[in-house]
Amino acid sequence: MKKPILAAALLLSLVAGSLASSPALAVDSTPPQPAQATETADASTAGAQTPGTGTATPSPSATTAESPQPAESVAPAPSEPALPFVAPSPSVTPSPAVTHAPSVTPSPAVTPAPAPVVVKGAIGVKWQAMRGAAGVLGAPVANEVCGAGLCGQTFKGGTMYWTAATGAHPVLLTAGHTGPYWYANGRGKVFGYPVTDEVAVPGGTVQKMSTGRLITWSGNGAYQVWLRGAIGSHWNTLGAVSALGLPQSRETCGQRNGGCYQKFAKGYIYWSPASGARAVRPGNYAKWVGVGGLPGALGYPVSSETCGQPAGGCIQRFQGGAIYWSAGSGNWVTKGGIGARYAAAGSTRSGLGYPTANEKCIPGQCIQSFQSGYIGWSTTGGTRIYSMTECAKLNNGRSRYSTYGANRVLLTFTQGYRQAYATNVYCVRVAGLYVADWKTDGYVGASGFKAPGVPSGPTRNLYSPTGSYSVTEAFGLGNPGTQLPYRTLNPRSRWGGNPWTATYNKYFESSSWVGWDENMWYFATRASHDYRQGVVINYNRPNIVQDAGFAIFLHMNKVPTAGCISLDDWAVVDYIKKSRPGDRIIMGTYGALFR
Repeated sequence: MKKPILAAALLLSLVAGSLASSPALAVDSTPPQPAQATETADASTAGAQTPGTGTATPSPSATTAESPQPAESVAPAPSEPALPFVAPSPSVTPSPAVTHAPSVTPSPAVTPAPAPVVVKGAIGVKWQAMRGAAGVLGAPVANEVCGAGLCGQTFKGGTMYWTAATGAHPVLLTAGHTGPYWYANGRGKVFGYPVTDEVAVPGGTVQKMSTGRLITWSGNGAYQVWLRGAIGSHWNTLGAVSALGLPQSRETCGQRNGGCYQKFAKGYIYWSPASGARAVRPGNYAKWVGVGGLPGALGYPVSSETCGQPAGGCIQRFQGGAIYWSAGSGNWVTKGGIGARYAAAGSTRSGLGYPTANEKCIPGQCIQSFQSGYIGWSTTGGTRIYSMTECAKLNNGRSRYSTYGANRVLLTFTQGYRQAYATNVYCVRVAGLYVADWKTDGYVGASGFKAPGVPSGPTRNLYSPTGSYSVTEAFGLGNPGTQLPYRTLNPRSRWGGNPWTATYNKYFESSSWVGWDENMWYFATRASHDYRQGVVINYNRPNIVQDAGFAIFLHMNKVPTAGCISLDDWAVVDYIKKSRPGDRIIMGTYGALFR
């Protein structure tokens, strides 16, 4: 084959003459497969990678270490030589010679007429369809040159190439958008010859070249996509322009763990040897970058965005977590211990629903909210799922009463006035959000709650007050282990119930039981053991209003009370063990407490 190839190359070089600004490929060897061109004039960066057996590998180029290229990702080298891909010189135009008439006119010399430049065959048909010399290609500046199945002809405005398989297609030097990029970034040595015209697509134009490189143009400039590489192949598989739009950057390699990425109008495609090529669309991309992006905890995407989840949602998995989306929740990230617990619970198919925020952390604690609950994490307790309760109203501004920054808040409420049966939700703050440690039933005053701002009055009226009250001390027959100041009761323990006395609504000790004073020892030791363990609710304390009400406690013996809150024994003990000075109890009807 060498002699025919050599003859074709010599013929092409003779025909190209002074128009050839770059030499023909050497005929002694198979032309090298072009490397991925870049958006720089020296075409020095490489393209994406072609997956081998389901996983893409980068393709090294002789001119860059940016994206290595495996042998299996390169199309077989053509057996015939390519034509010299040269830029026509617009300044080279035949012009008539200028002569000066001498005083004596000699006989004119006889010179041979120059060979005419003609446009014929398939190239001629295409040229005529483009309005011939009046069109964007203009007049021919050289005759057609052919060799081993490829023909080319240069014109003032570009070059036309033809093969039997692809037909005739021009590369426009100035009139098009993709042609100037082809000329400036390596021409045929990098891109090969065109196999399509430059065609319009949404947002710009594209032109495909014989090496599998697609030159694209949009308002953001001209870039290429290597359709035989991993990124370009994935872009094409997803739907190309209709799916992700045109590229907005060159393919950039040298990323974490040897990866590459390319930006498109509607998202990004990232590739690494371990993860393959995956697209990240704008909504997920913003959340991904918000938690550190590629260098962060999530790392590379390992799946495409998969929709058809419950409630029409979508999920995209990354090396270190996932991003979930639904119309009702938006895009949010799960990762680490919380993400693992969510996945183990069934993720979107669990009772938690979709995440509604990214996790929030403080030293030693993290919390993440979901549509129907929370997942918390701590260095001491690991992960825990919390159901959605009225504690959420302390987070979203729907509580009418302040927690004053308390880390623990007991919510006690009835469904209406003149009701004693109450719901009790013990809210604890994890990483700044209140979640339910437990929820149980109980009772308040037998007459129910007074309205906000209305004193509960004497205990004999059996009303409970409405409001947010601090907790600063506990009492009972023996300390169960609490950080509250604890008072161990004795036979002289009393609580003042007589207005306009020094002991009103205070603890004191006496051997007698006078008027409306409460004998705490009696209530602690009788069979119903009301005060075996209890907590003082600071209603009408420390600024005491006479006859406004007294002895409002949280205590045992779960029955309607004279104004206190009564719970099961286990709940009272657990509350005391976990309480700290400054914790609060918010109590009242549901409508009085919540917006």
